[in-house]
Formats: sequence, structure tokens, C-alpha cells
Amino acid sequence: MRLLFSKILLSVLVSSCLAAAPAPITVSSVVDKSKITIGDLIRYRVTVSHGAEVQVDLPGPGANLGGFEIRGYQVREPKREKDNIVHSAEYTISTFLTGEFAIPPLTIAYKMPGDTVSRFLSTESIKITVESVKPSEAGDIRDIKPPFEIPRNWWLVARNVGIVLFVLGLAILGIAGYRRHKQGKSLLPVRSEPPRPPHEIALEAINRLIQSGLLENGEIKQFYVELSEIVRRYLEGRYFITAMEMTTTEVLDNMASASVSSEDVELVKSFLETCDLVKFAKYVPTAEENEATVKSAFELVERTKIVIETPATDPVLQDAPIESEVETQESKG
Repeated sequence: MRLLFSKILLSVLVSSCLAAAPAPITVSSVVDKSKITIGDLIRYRVTVSHGAEVQVDLPGPGANLGGFEIRGYQVREPKREKDNIVHSAEYTISTFLTGEFAIPPLTIAYKMPGDTVSRFLSTESIKITVESVKPSEAGDIRDIKPPFEIPRNWWLVARNVGIVLFVLGLAILGIAGYRRHKQGKSLLPVRSEPPRPPHEIALEAINRLIQSGLLENGEIKQFYVELSEIVRRYLEGRYFITAMEMTTTEVLDNMASASVSSEDVELVKSFLETCDLVKFAKYVPTAEENEATVKSAFELVERTKIVIETPATDPVLQDAPIESEVETQESKG
């Protein structure tokens, strides 16, 4: 009996000693706030206190925190408190859902001296309330303001229109100047003298040809070529036909179509056919025939030229009203 009593007493003492001895490792978790609105950040800290002989594995940044998103993770430097070493890991978490949520327990693995396998401890679950953002009752919600109209800057509009008109004006002047340059004209209009009558130009050209000495030098064909060209240019200016590019027959047909008298057409025909004989048939005219041909050219121009006559004033007619007025006054007297 005494032996049984001694065993019971010994077991009670051992149990008391074990109960009084401090635990080799403790785990705790805490949040800085348990009630938030959508999008707010929460700091969730896990603290492990253990003896120096205990090996501890803290939870990492990929821990499962339920419906919360991990926005940050930090492991603080371990510190010594009495005979224990304190480790802590801090998570920054948030959520964009409303309702009641719970941060699930985190499991911490550790090993005691002589252990070949890990042991585990878990934190407690923590409840978090997430509310929506409530509008203020002080009138934060207001009607939508109408669009703000920017006042029109009329000076800027006028300046831009002026620039566009100036550029267009320069472009038009440039195009006009380029066209006049291609036509051989000056950029600025130049007052020119009125064109001379065709018969004056023809008569002067015939006189110069006579004085050129072609006939005296025996260049009869060249003389007839130039004389024919002078008369043809005259016909172009007089009757507005392209005589320089036509045959003799075509020139005569165009003159007939222009209602030229038959006598004038015959005069032109006789002159041009005589010139054609010398130019193309190698006919050599005599001096008398040369003189007759030149005379025919003068006659052709003088006969067909346009003469603008100015009305002459009759002195008798100018004096007539005065005489009649004197006679009227005498009759009245």
C-alpha cells in the first residue's frame, strides 16, 4: 500500500512540475482593425515566441489568407525577451468585397531538440467586417454640373483666318507669276503700244527687201521666197488666215470664204503663182518680170489694206448756225 501511494504521489509531482514549466513555443496573431471599408488596408501580424533550442519556420508571403489579397509582406528582425526569442511576420492585406470575412488560421512548423519530424501550431481565426463606402448625409451627392464652355478667342480666330488668306494669296500670286514666266511675259503688266496695221509692216518689209541687194547679187529665188513670206504674213494679219502654213490653193479658198472680192482674189492668185514658179519650178524671171512682181506686191497691199478715215469738219457747217442766229436776231430787231 505504501508503495502504491508513493507512485501516485510521484506522478502528481511530475505532472505539477510539467504544468508549471513554461511551454517551449507560443503563437499569436493580431490585426490593427477588424472593421474596414472596401479597399482599406489591414496590418495582420503573426508572432512566434520560442526557446533558443527550438527551430521555427515562419509562414511565407504566399500564405493562404482566405478572401484577402496580400499587398505586402515583411519579416521583422528577431528579438530576445528573457529566455525566449520572438519572431514576427507582418502582412498588409485588403479586399474589394463586402461582408463578414475570416482570416483563416496559419500553421507554423517547428522542431524540438532530438525531433526528426516537424510539429505544428496554428494561429486563431480572426473575423473582419468589410463595409461599402457610404455616401455622406451632408449632401456629398450633387447634381451633375453642365459641361464648361470655353469662351471663344475671336482674336485667335481672326489671326488664323488672316494667315490662311495670306497663304492663299501668296499661292495665287505664285501660280500667276509662274504662268506669265512660261509665256515669256513679265511678272507685272507692262503698257504696250497698240499693234501696227498689217499693211504698214508689209510695205516697210518690201522696201527693205528691195534695198537688200538680193536681185543685184543674183539671189533671185531667195528674193522671191522672202517676198512671198511678206505678202503671206500680211494676208494673215489682214484676213486672219494661217497663210504661212497653207498652199496657194488653200489661201485662195480661204479668201473666197472670207467674202473677199474676186478682183482681189485674182490679184493674190497671180502674185502667189508667179512666186511659186520661181521657188519650186526653178523659173528664172527677167528684170522686167521682177519689177512687175514687186509692183504687184505693192498694189496687192495698197488695194486690200484697211484705212480708218476720220470725219472731216466742214467749216461752212460750223458757221451756219451762227449766221442763222444772226439773221434771227436781225429779224427780231
